[in-house]
Amino acid sequence: MHEASLVQGLLDMALKAVEEHNAAHPDNRALRIQEITCELGLIACVEAQTLTACFELFAEGSLAEGATLTLNTAPLACRCENCGHAFSLTQRRFVCPACGSENIHFNGGHGLTLQSLRVESEETDHA
Repeated sequence: MHEASLVQGLLDMALKAVEEHNAAHPDNRALRIQEITCELGLIACVEAQTLTACFELFAEGSLAEGATLTLNTAPLACRCENCGHAFSLTQRRFVCPACGSENIHFNGGHGLTLQSLRVESEETDHA
């Protein structure tokens, strides 16, 4: 199950970003991560439910405990080898929308990219 190693890497990046923020902004520290938003490639060999379950398990006891993992599917840029039509796929239906050919070419679509973090910050009283 490679979802576990993906989640560990994702959490490491998120926690490091919070650590760096807190070091640079001691007066406005992030107390916890509320949401991690990622982009998942259309043909990534990752099961979203398994990834989410691993995330919940691995986040326990960290600043990300209780955080939401939001996964957005990245469109896959394609080109039809028969008619030359360029298009993007958002579902795993590998057919040219212009001519119906299954002879399409694409690159990428395998990745998991950390897009954003939403954190809860401490309120500093300047009274």
